[in-house]
Amino acid sequence: MAANVSYKKKYEELLATHDRKGEQLRLLAEVVRTANSLLEPEALIAYIMERVQLLVRSEAWSLLLMDETGENLVFKGVMGSKAAPLKELKLRVGEGIAGEVAAKGRAMMINDAARSPLFNPEIDRLTRFQTRSILCVPLRSRGKTLGVLEVINKDGEEEFTEADLETATLFAEPVAIAIENAYLFQRIKQLSLVDDLTQLYNSRYLRQSLKVELIRGGRYHYPVALVFLDLDGFKQVNDRYGHLMGSRTLQVVGGILKGLVRNVDVVVRYGGDEFVIILPNTDVEGSRLVAERLRRSIAAHDYEASTGCAFTLSASFGIAVAPDHGDDPETLIQRADQAMYRIKESTKNGCAVYG
Repeated sequence: MAANVSYKKKYEELLATHDRKGEQLRLLAEVVRTANSLLEPEALIAYIMERVQLLVRSEAWSLLLMDETGENLVFKGVMGSKAAPLKELKLRVGEGIAGEVAAKGRAMMINDAARSPLFNPEIDRLTRFQTRSILCVPLRSRGKTLGVLEVINKDGEEEFTEADLETATLFAEPVAIAIENAYLFQRIKQLSLVDDLTQLYNSRYLRQSLKVELIRGGRYHYPVALVFLDLDGFKQVNDRYGHLMGSRTLQVVGGILKGLVRNVDVVVRYGGDEFVIILPNTDVEGSRLVAERLRRSIAAHDYEASTGCAFTLSASFGIAVAPDHGDDPETLIQRADQAMYRIKESTKNGCAVYG
């Protein structure tokens, strides 16, 4: 009788393990399918962070990715009651448990974190959290480590097991590929919307961004200004110093414009020596002040110090403001352009508002 009870208990344990494995495999299949369809990195990371907890129950978990230098890990996804201070915090590769996993490309499972010589207590002090155990797996794609996934303090004060490590590793493999694909897609998308020479946005992005801003302005009842400018005397720079110097000059002017507007404003190289600036929530008087500030800065700039060649430049500015001068991208661009040409064909080096 005792033997039958023992066999029954083992059978029930095996059945429970089988069901648990089946659920994990179902979740992993869902992750692979969904993650590969998400091409926006932030949305993908949010999805990953949500699914980690379903696979390995824990108190906190985080996703760290290599920065552009390859020398630091940056917290890109953090979950847990005290995780907020970690967002965008950097850790050196090779330092701490996460840094060691990133450097070596091998997973680590530590069930007594405080005793590990790799454990960095500074993170706990920053978050006022007590780390007991850590499961950390590398995110590797195409032979390269992109970052790490950390799971901290298994629920119920239990220890992590080899089964947990296996699950986290299986989860990390498709996740890493999806992350790399999402960032590659973002980079390709960015390149299609950015001017190669000045690294400002291009005319394709102008129409997309202006359309969105006009919709938002209409919904929340605020004006959207468009400033169109054309450089005066740029042809002489090209003719006298050559097209390489002309290109360098456009980069300098782009830097002047970018440095004198708000973070919410959008600076665009429209084409040739023409630039456009979107000024959200800015009326006629506000946009005129911005245009005058930019005009004076372009005219007063020391181009010899920036380029090595002695010349002066100025610019003609035109302004159109939605909704008064139009409520669609093409109309607003056309009318700001018309206002600019009034200055271009008369005094140059000035600003005009459409109308």
